[in-house]
Amino acid sequence: MAVTFAERRRNNNLVALLVIATGALDAISFLGLGGVFTSVMTANMVLLGLSAGRHDAALALHAGVALAGFVTGGLAASRFARPPGEPAPAWPGRVTVALVVEAAVLVAVTVGWETAAGLPRGAEQLMLVAAAAVAMGIQSAAVRALGVPGLSTTYLTGILTEALGDLAAVRASASLRRRLGLLVMLVAGAAVSGVLVAEAPLLAPLVPLALLLAVIVTAAISSP
Repeated sequence: MAVTFAERRRNNNLVALLVIATGALDAISFLGLGGVFTSVMTANMVLLGLSAGRHDAALALHAGVALAGFVTGGLAASRFARPPGEPAPAWPGRVTVALVVEAAVLVAVTVGWETAAGLPRGAEQLMLVAAAAVAMGIQSAAVRALGVPGLSTTYLTGILTEALGDLAAVRASASLRRRLGLLVMLVAGAAVSGVLVAEAPLLAPLVPLALLLAVIVTAAISSP
């Protein structure tokens, strides 16, 4: 099924919003949920190794919980978002459904964060880390189900590597601009949440949730 220019541009815009949400949620997790990430699982694996070397049980627990949550969300969404061999439109309805489930998880994260007045501790912190990582696992698998090679809203190191390859070859293309734009948006999302966690913590989780809801509504309205 051929993807039109309008559909490709819409998809790029929706993915960009999801990348901002990823940066925002990672910043919240790193600053307020135990110094781990909800989307960067390789970093959490490094933290697991670091925690072993430093005998830091708290860091090991947080990193392990985040990793387990991401794996759980990713496995569940991968089985649902795009069954093997099934032809799909530019933005499959199953992807939107998976994002709706992610939104429900983020609502739970937001409620838990608000209940803790933006300062979760102990078991509550671990539950929020797990839930936020589940949300990112769902999102990662859902975007992968779009079937665009190299496209991700959580594995941004790959996008950076591809952008560097284009730069090294002196290729100024639309794909290069898109990749660089996604990297900037990741940083922007983290910056916004970083400011909110410090200055207005109760508002911080509303950023990724609002962005995700915007993606869901836009996809539902514009998809055939």
